Amino acid sequence: MKRLLFLLQGTSGASILPQEALDAVLAGSAFSECVVIFTGWGVTQLRQQTTAHGRKAYNRGFGALRDYGIEEIYYSSDAAADHRLKMGELIIDARPLGADEINQQIQRADAVLSF
Repeated sequence: MKRLLFLLQGTSGASILPQEALDAVLAGSAFSECVVIFTGWGVTQLRQQTTAHGRKAYNRGFGALRDYGIEEIYYSSDAAADHRLKMGELIIDARPLGADEINQQIQRADAVLSF
């Protein structure tokens, strides 16, 4: 089975790209082993929010990742520090990774999709 790595880098609420990324991850999980890493501004998607520019808060859908068989969910510890994200703010169970560990995940992937 192919290993797909999804790098979620977009800020929550700035566009529909984060919602499309979630849709792509869920669709990919039907055909491949999927890994999700929130990096850069993407870590802000892990915070609880109610709406995003008049749209429903899509990030509640991240709670379904494990239901779709996606067990490897990570976030950049450096980006979390940069955006002052605290463990207690996370809307899903995700594990922090340092830059070297993220690079290792990228090397292990058959394909990397960046959103």
